[in-house]
Amino acid sequence: MPIGEIIRQLESLAEHCDSMIDKDDPEDIWRVDTEALQEAVKKLKGELSGENAAATIRQIMEREDVNQKELAEKMGCVRQNVSQTLNRGTVNMRYDSFYRMAKALGYEIILRKI
Repeated sequence: MPIGEIIRQLESLAEHCDSMIDKDDPEDIWRVDTEALQEAVKKLKGELSGENAAATIRQIMEREDVNQKELAEKMGCVRQNVSQTLNRGTVNMRYDSFYRMAKALGYEIILRKI
């Protein structure tokens, strides 16, 4: 099942759970379920996938509105290192570089069987 369909189904389920909430009961079990489903949707919508590490980092930088200088500062290196890694990364980026960049941008790397 494609991730988009999973997200749509979780959103629909969250709406259903929300409609079941007793608004006068702050501990209503449906409230907890709704919040959990909404958090799952939020996480899934924030996922990126791709086969090119450099392109993925550029996507994240665009999404987070971070430039190379800002990323370098977060990583504790100079902008030129980031630039070289991203330019070389169009062919092959080392995993540790990809990991450090993703982490500095506030992302984690997850492997999922397809």
